[in-house]
Amino acid sequence: MHNLTELLIILGIAGLIVPFLHRFRVSPVLGYLLCGVIISPQGPSSWTEAGSALSFLKIDTAAIGSFAELGVIFLMFMIGLKLSLKDLWGMRLHVLGLGGCQVAVTGVIVYAIALAFGNTQEIAILMGACFALSSTAMVMQLLDDKHRENTEVGKLCFSILLMQDLAVVPILALVAAFAGNEGGGLLPVAGKALAIAACAIVLIYVIGLKLLQPLFKYINPHIRPEWLMSFVLFIVIGTASLTHAAGLSAALGAFLAGLLLAETDYSKDIETIISPVKGIMMGVFFLSVGLMIDLRIVLDNAFWIFASVVGIGFLKAGLLFALGVVFRIKKGVAAESAILLGQSGEFVFVILTLAQASDMIPQHDAQFFMMVTAMSMLMTPFVAALAPRVAGRVSKIFSG
Repeated sequence: MHNLTELLIILGIAGLIVPFLHRFRVSPVLGYLLCGVIISPQGPSSWTEAGSALSFLKIDTAAIGSFAELGVIFLMFMIGLKLSLKDLWGMRLHVLGLGGCQVAVTGVIVYAIALAFGNTQEIAILMGACFALSSTAMVMQLLDDKHRENTEVGKLCFSILLMQDLAVVPILALVAAFAGNEGGGLLPVAGKALAIAACAIVLIYVIGLKLLQPLFKYINPHIRPEWLMSFVLFIVIGTASLTHAAGLSAALGAFLAGLLLAETDYSKDIETIISPVKGIMMGVFFLSVGLMIDLRIVLDNAFWIFASVVGIGFLKAGLLFALGVVFRIKKGVAAESAILLGQSGEFVFVILTLAQASDMIPQHDAQFFMMVTAMSMLMTPFVAALAPRVAGRVSKIFSG
């Protein structure tokens, strides 16, 4: 019962405030982010008496934090549900080639910059790995809102983001090795993690192909729709839990579940019943990002946070556009995709939390990088609105 206040606020934002803001052409993603900033424990409700009117909106961030990851999980599941194995195989060059080069090149450059600013080698490596990743939740939701996930830009962004999700495995191995939780050196730890992850993916896919159709026949979900919904939720969350336990991201497991269920006769029914759940959970995720933003820290470090957000954005976008040209992507598509993927990703929060818990990074530095990441994600809807125009100009320049 003690979480009813948080639930009421979330439903009120999703059912009243976001639709109201949408009438003024404010995207749902931005609406949730702004609401999170306003009702944050560090927001206006904590400032002098002027914010006392908002004090009743204070919510327990931990109460919704546990639900935030479900948004990304259901988003990746829905993406997998709309893809076929043929489509995925056709993306292999962009996933492994372009995506792999983007993660490696960006990571090395950010590593060098972090070293130049006096960070230790371990922290510089982690910063390079973290800031090479973009926000799957932010980018794919913005594309989904515009019904552009199946366009050239949508498919290219997803290919790169999928490679970034795969890169989570060695990054987690890095954290474990640096924290001293694993012995035997970095390469054995990373190799072990990759081997376990590969086995987990193969087992999930093979077992899923063998069991799903018989299970659907046994359940016979046409009789009661709630049976289908319960079974699908079990598969999605169960697969996400398995991949998480194997050292992969939970979102990647949900994507695998989507691919498996896409091969069944119930894919359209599943999409219909899960879409509203995904929408609400994604709203909770964006709300949680807004709740992380401490405007006082942002104001106290305004110049360096702004410089970091802009610097990371230009660096990642510039590198990705250059790599897109090398991989012979259309200039306009490469430019728009590069701009969309210029922000920091939600995985930075996970890495910084683990690094802070292991005393690898001072609390002040961790808070600074978290604010940079949160502000970078907050600015993404504004930047994304400009991306098509910039891409159009780039196309004209190169075609001229």
